Amino acid sequence: MANHQPQLNQMFLALGDPTRLAIVDQLASGAASVKALAAPFRMALPSFMKHLGVLERCGLVRSRKEGRVRMCELQPAAMERAQDWLEQQRQTWEARTDRLTQFVETLYAKELLAMSSTLNPALDLEIVRVLRAPRALVWKAWSDPDHLKQWWCPKPWTTEVRAFDFRTGGAFHTFMRGPDGGESDNPGVFLEVTPMSRIVTTSSLGAGWRPQESWLPMTAFITMEDEGGSTRYTARVLHRDEASRKRHEEMGFYEGWGTCMSQLEAYAAAL
Repeated sequence: MANHQPQLNQMFLALGDPTRLAIVDQLASGAASVKALAAPFRMALPSFMKHLGVLERCGLVRSRKEGRVRMCELQPAAMERAQDWLEQQRQTWEARTDRLTQFVETLYAKELLAMSSTLNPALDLEIVRVLRAPRALVWKAWSDPDHLKQWWCPKPWTTEVRAFDFRTGGAFHTFMRGPDGGESDNPGVFLEVTPMSRIVTTSSLGAGWRPQESWLPMTAFITMEDEGGSTRYTARVLHRDEASRKRHEEMGFYEGWGTCMSQLEAYAAAL
């Protein structure tokens, strides 16, 4: 590509003029005479010919005499050189963007791991349970909304999964109903989805990472580890302040989440 650099410079300089760009647009439809090309422009023919000369010198246009008429046409090879150069730049920038994205995701994952590795008794609630089901089946019960709604809330409450984009940044929205008419609406987002290992959700953000108000702001870390043929399942819930943590505990965190774990265990084992 370096051998074509001077010609590319001339080509992009030529295309930077609106008159010459309009000429190229006309010739994209096919060869045309100088007279036909000049017709739309309010300028003297000598001035118009200077523009054609610039396009010819950079290799974009070639002209030839056909009788008494001078015809002009685009040169595909010159356009291909420009296209190749642009494609090379696109690939370079995409590679840089991919590396930046990977770096940010790795850093973010490390920060999440640090947040979840130490329990703060004043702000966090946690349940650890060994589920008598293989980790692959526990993950399967979690990763499919049709499975999730079967065990997600303590029965006889039922769950409607309104959004389940199971990926980092994807929407996660459950709506629960009780037999006495009670309801619990819980829109949120997946902060992290590490296959077969960890799921992090929050109610403080919605789809597209948009901040939102929640009746109970919290971030939940779900981790799964093999333990023999069973699964060591940990649910740690982070709260913004002691009052939120206390409120969640008094609402029946241990009983409610514990019941859901038992339902998950039974459902996963039967898959």
